[in-house]
Amino acid sequence: MRRLHRNLNEAHDHAEAANAAKSRFLAVMSHELRTPLNGMLGMAQTLKKGDLNGAQREQVDIMVDSGETLLALLNDVLDMSRIEAGKVELAPTPSTMKDMVDRVVNTYNPLLGSKDVVLSYHLDEGANRTLSFDVLRVYQCLSNLVSNAVKFTELGSVRINVSVTEEGDGYQVRCEVRDTGIGMSKAVIDKLFEAYSQADAMTVRKYGGSGLGLSISRRLAELMGGTLSVTSDETKGSTFVLTFHAGAVTEVAKAEPISASILAEDDDTLPGMSILLVDDHPINRKVARLFLEPFGFDITEAADGQEALDLDMSRFDLVLMDLNMPRMGGLEATRIYRANEAPGRRLPIVALTADAMKDQIAACHAAGMDAHIAKPIVMDTLIETVTRLLHLADEDEAQAEVESA
Repeated sequence: MRRLHRNLNEAHDHAEAANAAKSRFLAVMSHELRTPLNGMLGMAQTLKKGDLNGAQREQVDIMVDSGETLLALLNDVLDMSRIEAGKVELAPTPSTMKDMVDRVVNTYNPLLGSKDVVLSYHLDEGANRTLSFDVLRVYQCLSNLVSNAVKFTELGSVRINVSVTEEGDGYQVRCEVRDTGIGMSKAVIDKLFEAYSQADAMTVRKYGGSGLGLSISRRLAELMGGTLSVTSDETKGSTFVLTFHAGAVTEVAKAEPISASILAEDDDTLPGMSILLVDDHPINRKVARLFLEPFGFDITEAADGQEALDLDMSRFDLVLMDLNMPRMGGLEATRIYRANEAPGRRLPIVALTADAMKDQIAACHAAGMDAHIAKPIVMDTLIETVTRLLHLADEDEAQAEVESA
């Protein structure tokens, strides 16, 4: 009995060590893959802002699409790891299923190209009701289902049907995605929701895919109190049904989304404000500079945390700080600066990093950073974060002057 107990403990320890090793590997791979993606997608976003002819714009669009496909694959791998480790947390926000479906249809309609396929939808009255659900995760699931339907349908239709019914203290949402595509055999359906599992080799060669999307979507559906199922006929197509539980919302103020870069263009307080950009990779610095300089920021560069401290960070209005750098990383530099920061003014420090896992983001805030931006950098995210923190810093400084007067 003691030997059995010892063997069980050893097996548990080995499993824990294997999970820890996998987490470390994923963290390193996430960082290493996001750095070149940041360079590629950053330059492509900058090119799209320029004066391009039709052929050039098409080429840039292909670059962006290819980069975003790689990023989606990376995020799928990380999502699967988080789900297996039980570290996925839902973040419900108010929205409607009509907005959700409109967003999905607007994304995939242009991808139909020359296909003789019609993408349509039908929503019941409840789809206009404001509900509380994790918008990002529901979009991820529904988008994956529609993407597969469009991919495997060469002729006919892809149709989305959505119904919302009252259930207990909230609502049951049912999303049906029906296509007239190639369909699936029972053997394929039986392994469809297994991680890394795909159809036969010929289908994989023709259509591609990682074999993760449906497995992730089913697990997310279960986390949201629902299910994901499928029926299919090899001659008539497939029907996927996603269900999930949504909470009730009594009142919500809805604002129209506005591009952060458009708002910043009209902000006459930005030109001349100084930003210290700390990153050991010259391409990353180039991308951030190209995003920021059009708004009139004065950019100073540093290659690591020690150089940033030597430049006297207090001279700047804001610091963008990478984490993994030679000599001194961003977390250590931030901790040292915060420990010696003069009272009365808090310098905004933003993590601009390829470290994007939840514990890495928490470490940034614990070190004294004010925000986290993951690479590849999205221009609007960068501009919105920088302008928001600069305005908050100005308000705090003005308040401090009033209190000291």
